[in-house]
Amino acid sequence: MRQELIFILLCFAVSAVFGKDSSPSFKLNTTTSQFLLDGDPFTYIAGEIHYFRIPHLKWDDRLKRVRALGFNAITVPVPWNFHQLFQDDDPLWSGDHDLVKFIKTANTNGLYTILRVGPYISAEWDNGGLPWWLIRNGKINKFRSSDAAYMAEVTQWFKHLLPKIAPLLRKNAGPVLMIQIEHLYGLLGICDQLYMLDLANLVWEHLGNDVVLFTTDAPVVQFMRCGTLPNVLPTIEITPTNVDGTVENWFNLQKAFMQGAPAVASQFVINPYKMWGRNVTDRYANSVIIQTAKTAFALNASISFHMTHGGTTFGFWNGAVEPYPVTTSYDSFAPISESGDVNELYIDIRGWILSIPGWAYPPTPVPANLPRTAYPTVQLTVFDTISGFILGVNPECWATKETPRTAEYIRDGYGYVYYNTSIIECGQLYIPTFSDNAYVFLNQNFVGALYKQFNSIHNNTIDVQGCLDQFNSLEIIVEITGRPHNYYPDMSRGIQGNVYMHNITLENWESCVVPIDTYEVSMVEENYEKLQRHIEENMDLQKSKSAVTTNPSVFIGNLHISGAPADTFLDTRGWGKGVVTINQYNIGRYWASVGPQQTLFVPSEFLHKGTNLIMFYEFEGATTACTTTSCTAKFTNVPIFYY
Repeated sequence: MRQELIFILLCFAVSAVFGKDSSPSFKLNTTTSQFLLDGDPFTYIAGEIHYFRIPHLKWDDRLKRVRALGFNAITVPVPWNFHQLFQDDDPLWSGDHDLVKFIKTANTNGLYTILRVGPYISAEWDNGGLPWWLIRNGKINKFRSSDAAYMAEVTQWFKHLLPKIAPLLRKNAGPVLMIQIEHLYGLLGICDQLYMLDLANLVWEHLGNDVVLFTTDAPVVQFMRCGTLPNVLPTIEITPTNVDGTVENWFNLQKAFMQGAPAVASQFVINPYKMWGRNVTDRYANSVIIQTAKTAFALNASISFHMTHGGTTFGFWNGAVEPYPVTTSYDSFAPISESGDVNELYIDIRGWILSIPGWAYPPTPVPANLPRTAYPTVQLTVFDTISGFILGVNPECWATKETPRTAEYIRDGYGYVYYNTSIIECGQLYIPTFSDNAYVFLNQNFVGALYKQFNSIHNNTIDVQGCLDQFNSLEIIVEITGRPHNYYPDMSRGIQGNVYMHNITLENWESCVVPIDTYEVSMVEENYEKLQRHIEENMDLQKSKSAVTTNPSVFIGNLHISGAPADTFLDTRGWGKGVVTINQYNIGRYWASVGPQQTLFVPSEFLHKGTNLIMFYEFEGATTACTTTSCTAKFTNVPIFYY
């Protein structure tokens, strides 16, 4: 009898070992509160990284650095607006938009992917990733809700996105483990559970009911009540803390919303992002970050470091937390810097992971830092006034009798909107409603700037003087400084109502698209060639020499590179406020007079051997960067921030 019992037990043991389903899969085991990867218990240490903030030729380098930390996964949000620029366009999936290639490159480097499909992702990105053109849809009554018109647009987007993801799922032997819907939804306060269920069902419809879905919310009861769903894994956002018991309490609350859930901090926010005009410093000591990670890991929690590499918000893609726009640099004190260097925090995190007994994904060798250089100073000359440049390239315009058109109406999603009309008399100009900054010109001469809201500044009136005894050109250029990314889509941009002089409504407006693109080279090559021809045909050297360099203008110059290009930083100290393009690339906004960011990262991919065209679009007037006859563009090999 004893021998028979031993035989039966052996059979059970053999069955347990050889009968286990080890086929590719990713599942929840609510009995043991664990993830199962291919049938085995699994914990992840991930790093959040944004493909849309990194030139695609640098993806492999940055992902190698993430893997060298000892991480086994990355967290990746997908911004809808980055892929679908216009409602009637097919989404973009090549170059910097090639999400599939990014995920496959991560897999090649030994990293699984945790995907955040939104549609709202936050990420300090314009409108939280929601397209500007949704604002044009008058049928939408409420965003981020079960509103039928809004969900119809989301459904169409998911029809494009999710079939790209399906072959990459773990169950299909791919690297994508699980999918997040929405982001910090509980904090919004709408509590539309039908909306969350609609999103979950859409994902399951395209990817299968066996795909693990999850939500992310702050560990606060009312937020998690609004942001979670039955049968969808609830996870939490945490921050570094040295208060005993806090981390344990956070995970206890998370698990209270799903019986048998593994502990997951899907967003471990270790560093703040930077904003124009605000003193943001590194809030958390490295030791507190590491101790919090250790505490979470000791509780068998999976964690994702936000951010591990921030990168750069090129173009006009930055978000805002009113009254502060997010800076072009998204360095965010991350362990992998904007230019790819590793720092002390990186070394500390890597050292902790090296000390974890039996960790199956030990750190790999750290890649050498990429070469950087400080190119010689470039002399810039005035090409034209800002308004002269805009009109010179024949922008697309809409004429209206009374009210100027909003940016969304004229299909101008990002950057600037140009308005002009004629006036006979000067006086106090009053623009009741506009967004975000308005630059006022009389006969192409700069009058001053208005700010809807910046820091403590709010002004919507300005005294306009100097009218000639004739019709005078009144021009207003409105900058879209970045739609708020925090929680709810904002109103439209540009001028949003009537404009008054002496309390009299100004009429006969032109509302025009400003031709400064926010897109990559492959999308604007035709526009760029048109711009080059315009410069060659219209450059007036005599006029340029006599131009007033301190006025808002377009400045141009050439950087000559004799060998292979290297990464660099453009030093904007001495300039006012504007945007810089190099060759076809919009390298981002600068606001050196406000800070804290003083330099713009220029990746080598944006440069080439030979002549490189630099254009400063200066909207408030340069200061020490200019003499009476010319201005300078200086380069450095290090980033500069002033606080």
